[in-house]
Amino acid sequence: MQINHPQSKSYVNEEAPCILACPIRQDARDYVQLIARGRFDEAFQVVRERNSLPSACGRICTHPCETKCRRNSTDKPVAIAWLKRFLGDNYSKEQKNPSAGKYSEKIAIIGAGPAGLAAANDLALLGYPCAIFESSPTPGGMIRMGVPAYRLPRDVIDRDVEFIKKLGVEIKYNTTLGVDFTFESLKKEGYAAVFIAVGLQDSRTLNIEGAQLEGVLKGIAFLHEVNTTGKAKIGKNVLVIGGGAVAMDCARTALRLKPEKVSVACLESRKEMPTTDFEIEEAVHEGTILHNSVGPKRIVGRDGKVTGLEILKVKYVFDEQKRFNPAFYEGSESVLEADTIIMAIGQASNLTFLKGQENIKVTRGGTIIANPQTFNVDVPGIYAGGDIVLGRGTMTESMAHGKKVAIAIHNTLRGVTVKDEKWIDKPAVPDIETAKIGLIKKEEKVEMPVMASEHRLNTFDEVELGFTLEAAVKEAQRCMNCGAGAIVDDNLCVGCVTCVRVCPFDVPSIKRGSTTAYIDGDCQSCGLCIVECPAKAITFKTPYEDRGKDALEAVFKDKHIRGIKPLVINFYCQYGAYNEGSQANTAELLVFHYRRVGVLGLGKVDPSLYLRAFELGAHSVLVTACKDSTCHFCKEQEWIEKRAKYTTQLLAGVGIDARRFQTHFVSSQNGKEIIEIAFKMVEDVRDIV
Repeated sequence: MQINHPQSKSYVNEEAPCILACPIRQDARDYVQLIARGRFDEAFQVVRERNSLPSACGRICTHPCETKCRRNSTDKPVAIAWLKRFLGDNYSKEQKNPSAGKYSEKIAIIGAGPAGLAAANDLALLGYPCAIFESSPTPGGMIRMGVPAYRLPRDVIDRDVEFIKKLGVEIKYNTTLGVDFTFESLKKEGYAAVFIAVGLQDSRTLNIEGAQLEGVLKGIAFLHEVNTTGKAKIGKNVLVIGGGAVAMDCARTALRLKPEKVSVACLESRKEMPTTDFEIEEAVHEGTILHNSVGPKRIVGRDGKVTGLEILKVKYVFDEQKRFNPAFYEGSESVLEADTIIMAIGQASNLTFLKGQENIKVTRGGTIIANPQTFNVDVPGIYAGGDIVLGRGTMTESMAHGKKVAIAIHNTLRGVTVKDEKWIDKPAVPDIETAKIGLIKKEEKVEMPVMASEHRLNTFDEVELGFTLEAAVKEAQRCMNCGAGAIVDDNLCVGCVTCVRVCPFDVPSIKRGSTTAYIDGDCQSCGLCIVECPAKAITFKTPYEDRGKDALEAVFKDKHIRGIKPLVINFYCQYGAYNEGSQANTAELLVFHYRRVGVLGLGKVDPSLYLRAFELGAHSVLVTACKDSTCHFCKEQEWIEKRAKYTTQLLAGVGIDARRFQTHFVSSQNGKEIIEIAFKMVEDVRDIV
């Protein structure tokens, strides 16, 4: 956990909508931008600073960030969650804990679900010894108990948890509050604070006729049984009641147990169903039959066993005040036949551990009442968060509670008021102006490869197979870098309108009554205005946009570079570097004579950087830019050609042969075309340097 993020810019009063939409305020834009540049290890570290369960989260997060992604206005949102999974699966590295052992106060955490694990992770990073008490024999809470393995493999949970344990967090399994220990015993053992994060581990039931018949199952118990044993007793015709994520998991899990038919009956219309479209579509794709806008009246049976569900047609689910208050059409009864009915209508708490703790107040719905800012209950030193406070929340909402509890405990124990600046609300970058949407190039979203339909129902193996490196980079490069584009320094701007003239997206403007330019959140980070501004009044808001300077300097830090002759420095556009599945060629490409400097769009590169390459010791400079038809940005080719001509003239003025500086526009930055250009350039300059 890093309270003060090193890349933050306090003078920027807008934030990317994807970041603001995330319950833990994950730096989605930043790690996506790093993936787009091929800086995968750094990208994972950015993820891990905020997210204690990145691999699991990349699979089952409801990704509200993607709902708010401004790319929606152009085509489809960036696959932010899948990119997080790509990093967690391929580039996860142990996080150092420089604060280990800093404080002596021990913290007890009850429950090894997302809230408890997030709190333990952040408290350990702050320097506190933590112990998690978990009633189950394994960690994860509901993400292990309730989420099927075909969505979230168990080794993925274990890998994420292992990182937390390596921070010094102890997990005590098969240990239940109220049975094996009490709040009082924890206090006697020297624990300075207790965080209750037990989640909601029971299923809600319907108080209707027939609910006690044989063949009626509870959703959570059904999932738990299958997740732990790989089987459960069901009939040939399974009907799931409910329209949420648990209902879809129950239906898809039941399908893998090979009944003849699986159906789902829910109150909501298809559009109202309280889960993601993706989960519903996957359930239907695998064979689930949906019955929307119907409500259960009674469960019917014969000889003590289920035979079906009598239903009513729904008038509406939510009343005029938007409250959940379903109404039904009289006389619309019909029966859906079934020999197994799984109730997946919500989760419930088990608060038996609170016996003798009357000061810990609970709601009528069975959740613990905690201060919404500090998460403490009415008993000193005890905190609560996650689903046991939220009711039914998401994985990331529970993690957010855990992170906030960690800070609250730290502030109380240290008598300070430390704030995580990520929780400070900023206005979101506004939606893209309608007139500018057509100027942004449409780019097809990279879809997740999945297991073939004919194999899915024969196994509990993971259905989604994960991104390749090339697919991940290509998808990350669709990100528009919202809120981190160019910014004008009013003290330097002379109002010459050069930026207005060169911008291919019509973003810069001179506001009425002003004499300086203004660049709003519609900036696409092409960099043309930055290079062309005669007053050098425009910069990028993020250091990730180094425009090639740091990458070039890094090349010449190699002590062996001086022995290479001729040395070719290739400035290339990273947007065209991962298109052919030949990324390995980049690393192997003329290793001895050839060094590459990648920039996400060569419109960002100032001619002075080409000259700097010669100054540092390059014998020749090769610029390989994308053709207009393949370029992520529009109109860059025109400006790159102008700058190449200008650079050639400058070099000629000091007697450098024109063959030592070349510009080529290519369809891809890998493969045969680039290799041929590079070989030829080496031969061209070998005899003149």
